Amino acid sequence: MKTGLAVLAAAILTAVAVVPAVPAVAAEVPASAHATTARGATPTPSPSAAPTSAPTQAPTPAPTSTASPSTAPQAPAGDPGIAEMNAARNHTMGSTIPSSDPASGTAAKSQFKASLGVTGVLGMDVSGWQTGINWPSQYAAGARFVYIKASEGTDYTSSQFSTQYSGSYSAGLIRGAYHFATPNTTNGATQARYFVANGGGWSPDGRTLPPLLDIEYDPYTATDHTNSCWGLSTVDMSNWIYDFVSTVQNLTGVRPAIYSTANWWNTCTGSNNTFGAYPVFVARYGTSTPGALPASWVNWTMWQYADAGTFAGDQDIFNGTQTQLTQFALGAQNHPPIGSYDTATLNSGSSFSVSGWAFDQTNLAAPVQVQVTWNTPSGVTQTTVTANQSRPDVASVYPAVGNYHGFTAQVPWSGNGQYGACITVIALPGDSAGNASLGCKTSFFSPASATVPSSQRLAGTDRFDTAVQISQHAFPNPGVPVAYVASGMNFPDALSAAAAAGAQKGPVLLAGTSTVPAGTIAELNRLQPAKIVVIGGTAAIDSSAYAQLAALNRPLQRIGGADRFETSRLVASYAFPSATSAYVATGSSFADALTAAPVAAKKGVPLLLVDGSGMDPATASYLAARPFRAVTLIGGTSVIAQAWADSATSSGITATRIGGATRFDTSAALVAAGFANNSASSAYVASGYAWQDALVAGAAAGATSQPLMLANTSCIPRAIGDQFVRLGTSSYEIAGGTSVLSSDVDTFAVCY
Repeated sequence: MKTGLAVLAAAILTAVAVVPAVPAVAAEVPASAHATTARGATPTPSPSAAPTSAPTQAPTPAPTSTASPSTAPQAPAGDPGIAEMNAARNHTMGSTIPSSDPASGTAAKSQFKASLGVTGVLGMDVSGWQTGINWPSQYAAGARFVYIKASEGTDYTSSQFSTQYSGSYSAGLIRGAYHFATPNTTNGATQARYFVANGGGWSPDGRTLPPLLDIEYDPYTATDHTNSCWGLSTVDMSNWIYDFVSTVQNLTGVRPAIYSTANWWNTCTGSNNTFGAYPVFVARYGTSTPGALPASWVNWTMWQYADAGTFAGDQDIFNGTQTQLTQFALGAQNHPPIGSYDTATLNSGSSFSVSGWAFDQTNLAAPVQVQVTWNTPSGVTQTTVTANQSRPDVASVYPAVGNYHGFTAQVPWSGNGQYGACITVIALPGDSAGNASLGCKTSFFSPASATVPSSQRLAGTDRFDTAVQISQHAFPNPGVPVAYVASGMNFPDALSAAAAAGAQKGPVLLAGTSTVPAGTIAELNRLQPAKIVVIGGTAAIDSSAYAQLAALNRPLQRIGGADRFETSRLVASYAFPSATSAYVATGSSFADALTAAPVAAKKGVPLLLVDGSGMDPATASYLAARPFRAVTLIGGTSVIAQAWADSATSSGITATRIGGATRFDTSAALVAAGFANNSASSAYVASGYAWQDALVAGAAAGATSQPLMLANTSCIPRAIGDQFVRLGTSSYEIAGGTSVLSSDVDTFAVCY
């Protein structure tokens, strides 16, 4: 369990886009020493810090190119030391990190990383200390976003903000504003209003990042580690932050991001784990990954990994692709609930139970609701439970989450067959990412199989190769009595051939119109059939393809009529000359007849294709000229009209009908009519929507007296699962690749 959680945690903390390697640059000139300056009771605004309004946004320019990062630093100026920042009441994002954060070391300047252990989109953050930035060169060097300092406390706004905000926009960067918090001067709401009024706004244009709160060590006292938390208790600090971010959200309509370090956050908020709804911009230098995150988060949105390098200001990376960065700028919160669906356990005669764990990333402390959709022999129902049970293994991987996020649920036993459960984690109110599916699991029990039946997939590179794979599986030894070859381009001829081939213990292989694939030729050489029968006229398999088959020097015969209906009658006469009954299916579609082929082969009767609107004279003449006493119509009256059955009855032929509400119900009914209880330990399963694989599987199933049952694209219908119980089936062969029957069919997933 712990290993699986660790893997999931690693996956969550891995970004999803590949970016060029981050190049190394020359060492920076050391900044002036970080001096500790005592702070006065009433801050005095810097004379140059006149308030500025958010710039008017121009139409979005189209970037001229997407460049890899340059190896030449583009920063026009570095940050001054803490003493100078303190004197100006103007601090940059991360200015207190090198000297105060244990995880980032104590060096005055960290160096640009030669490479990062994560991938994403590169960017930067700048302040009024960076003047004269050449924004086109920043874009050319690889920067795609920038956070720009707008304000600090309630007494400073950057004189460079308007120029930087519009200049970066014109160069093609996605930009946003940040506020350096001074929690000991005013409450959070007051600073939030000041920030929004002085550049911290937002618009959903895909080019404006959500506003950002920069909250870090007190630069006036943190360097001697006596007051890193601005004189506030952990409760007061948590309240201050909530006051700020909720006010910004109310004013702008988007959740702001929060910039901090794990050390500051956990120290100054008491490891508060309720702020996950707000994206985190984490700071950590000197490492290849962001490392441990602040307590509220299990995933990071941005990471400030160095305070100098290629770009002006600090060096940042977004955890995602360029498209996801745009979505983030549009206000998308890509952090839905997460969890694990651990077990689905069926206890025969007792219960079906599930277990797992889940939490919502927007508030790690809050328990979430988990919805379980049950699918059992008694029907489909839903249960909602709270994920609040003890799971210490979850806490060991996500310490901030705590022990109590596990869940279990169960329903009573309701008989043999399929038991399925799908689990959805319900997002907490306000989590715009929405609910999260943890997937579905299926269990199974029958007297023949206490677990889901085992499966083997028979699939090739295309329909022709799949036919070869099925032939090799069903006929492992050479010397078969016959091999049928039909067109792989359309279904009617192969449909007629399937019952005949199965009855005569041979395969159906597929050919193109004018050529026979090399794999088909090789399989015919391996099989060494006593005879090869080509089904269809020259429009289906022309003389060129026929000549390839003749070159094999086996007895060769073509059976083909003027249309699909005549061809089916000719095949019936050839393979079943003395039959007294027949299966009848529409020639305009294939679904109903797919399962009928092996049933017809098992009974030694032909499969006739007809125009289901009414009995045509040619079919009437064919039936009258032979000793037919009964026909079984496949499908409802919408495919073979009652008038057709009435015509058969009036000519002295008993007409019965096998059909269901869906093609899968019809398939189950055909198998029920053709195979006795506990008579098939193995079966074939093929797509109910793709005829190519099902038809060749029908011949193989007929030759080995196995049923063929139809599946949906990604699940086994309950009607089919019930036949597995009745037949005593414990294994099955899947005909076709995952493009026609997904891997869920391998696990016997029940359809909802």
